[in-house]
Amino acid sequence: MNETKLPLLIGIGSRIRKSPYFDSTIKYGAIGFTIYNRMYLPTAFSGPISEYTSLVNDVTFGDFAAERQVEVSGPDAYNFIRCINPRNLSKCEIGDCKYIVLTDQNGGIINDACLLRLEPNKFWISPGDGDVLLWLQGIAINSGMDVDIHEPDVSPLQISGPKAGKLIRKLFNGAHDDLGYYKARETSLNEIPMVIARTGWSGELSYELYLQNRKKGDELFEKVHEAAKEFNGAVIAPNTIRTIEGGLLSYQSDFGREHNPFTIGLDRLVDLNQDIDFIGKEALKKIKAEGISEKLVGVEIDGDPIEKVPENFWPVFDVNNKKIGRLSRCFFSPRLKKNIGLAIIDINYTEPETALIIESPKAHLNAQVHALPWFPAEKSTNLD
Repeated sequence: MNETKLPLLIGIGSRIRKSPYFDSTIKYGAIGFTIYNRMYLPTAFSGPISEYTSLVNDVTFGDFAAERQVEVSGPDAYNFIRCINPRNLSKCEIGDCKYIVLTDQNGGIINDACLLRLEPNKFWISPGDGDVLLWLQGIAINSGMDVDIHEPDVSPLQISGPKAGKLIRKLFNGAHDDLGYYKARETSLNEIPMVIARTGWSGELSYELYLQNRKKGDELFEKVHEAAKEFNGAVIAPNTIRTIEGGLLSYQSDFGREHNPFTIGLDRLVDLNQDIDFIGKEALKKIKAEGISEKLVGVEIDGDPIEKVPENFWPVFDVNNKKIGRLSRCFFSPRLKKNIGLAIIDINYTEPETALIIESPKAHLNAQVHALPWFPAEKSTNLD
């Protein structure tokens, strides 16, 4: 008896939250979803290569609402924020956005996040997939600080690509042409309330519209979709190719709580000379003094084009077949005409051009270490 093979599906139900843009993503062709911060996050529309092409040449936009916000407010909010991360935020002003890591008592990374300071004592923390809300609420209980920590009604819609600035100019009639890199401000679009920020996880010029009324999700999506037509706009999902090219890391994919900021190259986010006692300070001092045993690096991988992200970590070996680490994400880069990826390996093998062997499910692949990034994140805005 021959049975028809059914496609692999993801079940949609009430246990997992839908984003305010969910219906719009279905309307405009989402063909896959994953679960991220207990919310459905689109993973594909036209496919990774097609979406990458739109991202690096024109303008793209998409549902990033699974990037849930954690709001920290109250009289002690600023001091609380200083306590939970190792970056020196003494010069963080209202309207500033800062990339931060949240560390535990052992120096391990709870998550990485974009921090927005909206008022003297009101912050949003925009983390990767994880339980940051519960972590911070737990810290607050016995902190002795007067803070309120909750998830607000905030849902980012990300706009990215070299023409992103032109689309923003059209949407807001030039009102935010002066918005600087990693800056944010309150605004609205046809009475739809939001915060606009020059942030985004894409590698290209990006803006995020932090919608503040989930009932307006489809309305906002339609407005962006219509305005983007002039610029050959495309709806896309988070693009693995461009984030690997830019060395933009994904929590729980490329690194986790077992790693520290030094291991993944985020030393710049750690200031051990601050006079405040942030969580993990002593542990990070010890790690820095003793040195790290492994490090995150880029790798270039020989062989046929890799067109599917690994479902599991791929083991990494040296040329003598000694296991020295694991590769997390990899894909074929159309611009480089090479397979590229991210790996955490033994510190003794991290010099560029060091030969490696990567064990994929189908073959042993020759590879070489490469410095990160291949293409840095775009910061400039060309409105001409």
